[in-house]
Amino acid sequence: MDTVASNIEDLSIEAERKLARTFMGRIEWEMILIGLGQFSVWVLTWFLVVQGVMPLWLGSIVAILSTCCAYLPSHAGQHGHLSGGRKEFKWIDTLVGYITLIPLAQSHDVLKATHLKHHAHTNDPERDPDFFHTHVDNWFECTKNINDQYSPSGRIIGIVEKLSEEDPKFAEALEKGSIVTLIYYVANIVLAIFFPLETLLLWWIPKRIATCYLGIVFSYQPHAGLASGRYKDTRFWTNKMPRFFNHSMQIHTMHHMYPRICHYDEPKAIEALKPYMIERGMPGAEYIPDKITWNPLTYIKGANRG
Repeated sequence: MDTVASNIEDLSIEAERKLARTFMGRIEWEMILIGLGQFSVWVLTWFLVVQGVMPLWLGSIVAILSTCCAYLPSHAGQHGHLSGGRKEFKWIDTLVGYITLIPLAQSHDVLKATHLKHHAHTNDPERDPDFFHTHVDNWFECTKNINDQYSPSGRIIGIVEKLSEEDPKFAEALEKGSIVTLIYYVANIVLAIFFPLETLLLWWIPKRIATCYLGIVFSYQPHAGLASGRYKDTRFWTNKMPRFFNHSMQIHTMHHMYPRICHYDEPKAIEALKPYMIERGMPGAEYIPDKITWNPLTYIKGANRG
C-alpha cells in the first residue's frame, strides 16, 4: 500500500464519506461566470462578424473556443453545483444551464437526464447513454459514434428507449427537452437563410467540433476500457497539455467518486481523499501527486490508458 495511505488510521467508507462532505455544498460562482461569460463571447462574436468589425475566419476560431467551454457550466448545473444544492436557488442551475448550452444547440434537460443516467450506470452497455462513444479503440471512433448516436440507426436510441420505459421522469425530461431541440433546429434554418456562411462557421461547425472534443475528454479518456462499479469505472489520465485545457477532466475520477463536490474544489478533495482512492483501487490513483497544482498530471508515468 502507498505510504500516504498507510499513515491514515481509519480508511473506512464512513471516514471517507465524512471527509468528502466537507468539500460539498457551496455555490460554484466560477461556473456561473464561465457559463454567462462564454455565451457573451459567442454572441459578441456574432455581432462583430455581422457588423464587419471582425473577419469571419477569426470569428469562427473564437466561436470554436467559446463553444468548447459551453458544456462544463451546464454539467455543474446538472449536479446542482451552481445553486449549492439549495432549493431556493435551483433556478440558477436551470437558467445558466440553458444559456450556456445555446452555442451547442443542446437542451439542458436532455443532457441532465442522460448524464445522470450515465452516473447511475457508468460503463453498462445496456444503460449507459455514453457507452457507445466511450468504449471504442481510438479518438476517431469516439467522434464518429458521438455524431452518429442520435441518428435513426444510432445505438443510443435503444438505451434511451429502455431507460424511458423504466423511468417515466426520464422520459418526461426528454420530451420537454425535445421542444428546445426543435427550436434550435428552426433557429439554425432561419439564420442560415439570412447569414449562410456565418451560421456555418459560427454555429454549425463550432458545435460539431466542440461535441467531438467534449466526447473525447469527458467520456473516452476517463472511461474507455473500464468495467462498471464504483471506484472502478473512471480513471486518472494524462497527456501533454495542462489540465485546464481539458477542463481538468484528467481528474474526472473525483467527480464520479463524489458528484456533489464542485469542479473547482476537486483538486483539494483529491489531496485529502487520495489515501482512500488508493485503498479502493481507483485506476491511476497511485500516480496522483500529493499536491494538485496547475499542471500536475502531464508527465506521470503509468497513469494513462493501457
